[in-house]
Amino acid sequence: MTQLLTEEVRAMLGTSVTYVAPEPLSRASIRYFALAIGADPERWRDEAPPTLICETAQLTGRSAPDGNSYLGHTWELPLPLPCAMFRGGNDYQFLRPARFDDVISTTWTLVDATERRDREGDPLLFVTAEAAYTANDDLLATNAETMIFRPLGSAQPEAAAPDAQATAAPGEPEASVPHAEQLTPGEWPNVGTEIPPLNRHIELPDMVAYGAATWDWHRLHYDPAHAHRLGAPAPLMDGQMLGALLAECVLRYCGPGARLTRLAYRNRAPVLAGNTVICAGTIGTVDDAGFSVDLSVTVGDRLVVAPAFAQLAWSPA
Repeated sequence: MTQLLTEEVRAMLGTSVTYVAPEPLSRASIRYFALAIGADPERWRDEAPPTLICETAQLTGRSAPDGNSYLGHTWELPLPLPCAMFRGGNDYQFLRPARFDDVISTTWTLVDATERRDREGDPLLFVTAEAAYTANDDLLATNAETMIFRPLGSAQPEAAAPDAQATAAPGEPEASVPHAEQLTPGEWPNVGTEIPPLNRHIELPDMVAYGAATWDWHRLHYDPAHAHRLGAPAPLMDGQMLGALLAECVLRYCGPGARLTRLAYRNRAPVLAGNTVICAGTIGTVDDAGFSVDLSVTVGDRLVVAPAFAQLAWSPA
């Protein structure tokens, strides 16, 4: 029986690599990202939306894409057979906002690898890597990322359920929650309160726009033939875009009175072009430091992200 977690793979645990961005982040990158996720670009000018630096391949400085047309960091694991990689989820912690003039260094470290079997008995390798983002000796954010490696030829991504195989029929986009539905300055939320949901209809141009905003040209997100070769039913929405939408959902609600300090989420099922994603949340805890929100993302009656939560801190007066 084939095993993906070989001694050669184990030997790579602890490996680190550092990238120094060749230029400042820039207001243009911030504006483009805000537009791609449906955020208000006037809010994000000098400071970036929190998840941007964790999602963009701009920071590697690489000029030659890999075989998937990807410019971001990848782990060249010595796997015993060809595999496709799918994102399993992320845990972001934000210490200070990234600014347009920051030149950001990123250090990735490979920290864990675990093998499991899917329903058909095929091996799956779950790999955890951690990233630290710094600028001017300040730690901006950390990112613990889970990647799922599946042998090529497997029928579908790890989280894909049978009802996720077909692209949803196109329909009218559902309106996003107006920005006015948010906490007023000085207002504290109540535990158990449902925050206004964020609805986003996703078509292929939306996936392409997000890929361009994050310097992510991975063909899994726009090329049907390439997606099929990787075992996906169709081009998939980047799993990190779901994190960006969750962040936007809670930040629209809290307004300028709070800042996002942590966002953790697990991807459970793929999102395809034609799907409408609904980001929903409920206030979990409230204290003198801030509040937390329990989150999820659904497509119809299908849960695509869970568990997930956000932690927010009160902004200085």
